[in-house]
Amino acid sequence: MNSMNILNKVKNVKSYTRLVRQGFLSQQRNHSVSVNEVDHFNELAKTWWDWDGGSRLLHLMNSTRLDFMTEVFRERNCFSGKKILDIGCGGGILSESMARLGASVTAVDASPMAIEVAKKHASLDPVLNGRLEYIHGSVEGSQLPTTFDVVTCMEVLEHVEQPRDFLFSLMEKVKPNGRLVLSTISRTLLARLLTITLAEHVLRIVPVGTHTFEKFIRADELSNFLKEQNWIINDIRGVCYNPLKQQWTLDKPGSSGLGLSCNYFLSAQKPMSA
Repeated sequence: MNSMNILNKVKNVKSYTRLVRQGFLSQQRNHSVSVNEVDHFNELAKTWWDWDGGSRLLHLMNSTRLDFMTEVFRERNCFSGKKILDIGCGGGILSESMARLGASVTAVDASPMAIEVAKKHASLDPVLNGRLEYIHGSVEGSQLPTTFDVVTCMEVLEHVEQPRDFLFSLMEKVKPNGRLVLSTISRTLLARLLTITLAEHVLRIVPVGTHTFEKFIRADELSNFLKEQNWIINDIRGVCYNPLKQQWTLDKPGSSGLGLSCNYFLSAQKPMSA
């Protein structure tokens, strides 16, 4: 049942509120990879590096992702020498950027077409040789014998089938005192309006069917889940897109602006004793 059908069944504000409060921890499925989602992103892969294609918003968001990570790490040349695992890398927009900034990046995606596109694009830049490895698979199934300084998973949580188990798999790949950096969409009425109704159906800047409202995860749900595992939340901030300026804006540190009600970034640190 899609989000439109669910909303059609909502008879009053109270029933809608119950829907919004259904936590992602209650979702019970057998694996994280969705066949339908993989098929969808296989189609998107064809235009992944087209700035005017279906991934345009990801291209525009990329510098904001890097800004957030730079501010959170609080280190000069913060990517240099880091071992980074990028899960759900798609065509490699973020993966390439981190590798160019000096990181050693292992990038994984469940879409074979996305990985093929990513490899071809990376081969055009000799700077990336030896810095960037692409793997077709999932975080659960990929042969990744080591842990990493940083694990990134951007705009992926809202597409997986079992986010709780998926998060545990991500957390296992982070070394003690390492960082997990996530971005996703909050399950709010505002987020549904902006990311599905406007972005997909009105403005058509995102392919129809990209998002499913039920899979969105509120910022408090995600941060509380990580805290329950004794992880430290370094920062959590909203990020808003202005379609007139065609740019993303990151909330200031400590802000609880409207961004937390839609797209948001989160950085968490694994305890040393883990």
